[in-house]
Amino acid sequence: MKKKSIGILLTAIISLGFGFVSASRVTEIVEYHFQLSSIYWVKTNIPDTQNITTNIWYLLTQSDEYLKENMATLLNDESTRRSNLNTYISDWSRLLNALWYQKNRLNNQLQNSASKIQSCQNQLTDANQKYITSLSNRNEMGFNQSVANAKSARNCIVEEQVNQSAARSLLNQVQNYTDRITRRNTYLKNNQTLILRHYDILKPSLLRELYPISIELES
Repeated sequence: MKKKSIGILLTAIISLGFGFVSASRVTEIVEYHFQLSSIYWVKTNIPDTQNITTNIWYLLTQSDEYLKENMATLLNDESTRRSNLNTYISDWSRLLNALWYQKNRLNNQLQNSASKIQSCQNQLTDANQKYITSLSNRNEMGFNQSVANAKSARNCIVEEQVNQSAARSLLNQVQNYTDRITRRNTYLKNNQTLILRHYDILKPSLLRELYPISIELES
């Protein structure tokens, strides 16, 4: 009887905040919690928004650091848990706004490059037509000019293709950080009340010890 009571108590502790769900579902939720417990937080306040908004390299560095400070340590002290979590979420909002600014800027850059490539392609088509006409008419000046225009158009196309590739690479980085920060902080915001109220029993070390015991006692 005592063994059964302990099992029920442990199951109740683990189920707190999750509701009463199946053992497999609890396993999934606990594993997800373990995954998110490795969230990181910037120790120092994020500097002024203008800097992280306009300097993409600084923004990427800040986003990376935001994901590299142990979240479990941040929430460990009950007296500072609420303020630390609020600061973390606030910093996330500032970073996300800066990331969205860069996404829009890079998308505009890609559109501008696409327009330039099309314009240069049109110039190349025109140069090729004039090249053929000048050659047919034995027009040396027109021939030489069309060759120069063709070179310029091809250089333009290649340059803008490189610009496009670079912008896409940066956009992929920005999108990656946007997705990761949004996913993790949406989880924190949705569970903020439970985290602040019950984090002491949600510590990964305690859950790792209690969950196998609960399963063993239920079997």
